[in-house]
Formats: sequence, C-alpha cells, structure tokens
Amino acid sequence: MVLAEGRSDVAILEPGFALLYPHLKDLVRFMDFTYRPVGGAGPLASALRTFAAAGIANRVVGLFDNDTAGCDALRALRPDTLPANLRALRYPDLELARRYPTIRPPTCDAPEGRQEHADINGAACSIELYMGRDLLVRENGSLPPVQWRSFVPGMNRYQGEITNKAAQQQAFQTKVRTATDSPSAMATQDWSGLQAICETVLTAFH
Repeated sequence: MVLAEGRSDVAILEPGFALLYPHLKDLVRFMDFTYRPVGGAGPLASALRTFAAAGIANRVVGLFDNDTAGCDALRALRPDTLPANLRALRYPDLELARRYPTIRPPTCDAPEGRQEHADINGAACSIELYMGRDLLVRENGSLPPVQWRSFVPGMNRYQGEITNKAAQQQAFQTKVRTATDSPSAMATQDWSGLQAICETVLTAFH
C-alpha cells in the first residue's frame, strides 16, 4: 500500500506506475482519496502512526513530498519509531532541482519577486517536478519558477511551491493518454522522475 500527501500525488503516481511497471500494477495499491481523507504531510504522518498502533500487517509506504513540510513531518518518523512493515520515505532528490529558478520571499534586505537559482531538493520538490522535463520546460526554454511561501521554523527554511501547478497536472493527463494510446511514444517522453519514485517504492523494504 502506498500512501501519499494528496489527491494530486495519487492521480500522477498511480497511472505513472501502471505505465512504467504494468506487470506489477496489481501488486501495489495507492491511497484512495474518493473517501476524502485529510491531505498534507502532517495527516500522512498521523496515518502512519495510526497504522502502527492498529497493527496493520500489510507493507505500507508513506511517500512525502521532497519539500520543507515533508522533511519536517519525517523528522518524527525515524525508522526505529515504526514497525518493520511500515516505511516513511520522501521523493528522491532530482538533478534538475539542484539549480532551479526560484522567486525569493520578501526580506528586510531584498524586495519580493527577485528571481535566483537554488537547490530546491528538500524544500520545494512536489510531485509536479517529477512529471518530466518535457512538461516543465516552456516554449522559451525556461522552467516555471518556484515561489517561496511560508517559513518553517523547525527546518529553518521556507516551503516552496512551483507556479502554475494546475496547468502542469493537466498536461500530465495528456501525456498519460498519449502513452496509453501509443506505448511506443514513451520512448520520446521523460519518465525519469516518476521512475525514480517508483523505484523508491519497490525497494522500500530491501
């Protein structure tokens, strides 16, 4: 069983896994958000603790975003605090994210809106960053910047969010339809980010 922070994560992970590992898709079950569970890093951490307390026997992987909120929630979920059949992991680091355009937050010494490049691994890598470079790169060759938002004291850094998330998610659905209708099209698409997440799930108990 794979638990994620939100509905959009599952809407991307589930079809991505089915396309990348069709022979394994019946062995992995993703969290069903039709029952409207509360989303977010905090509720996901609470769900894992509840599973541990209930003695759930299934192998369960809790996947957190590779951002500040996810890292903050993971601090209290060390491996020694969970039974052997539960894993709390975050999305793997991305090479693309090591030098990514960001919009800095307002500070006393700099105006809001100034753009600069930063390593956003562990600070702003939500599922949209893993949908493929072919979806991220815009017509002019640039990448949609990350906007720094709330400051998380426990991590001593800001939480970031990619701009224009809805358009990225919609483009991914088109990408999935193309790959479903013509599997050979996957060779021309970038699935490396989602493949890295899937491998994280598949090797979680190795």
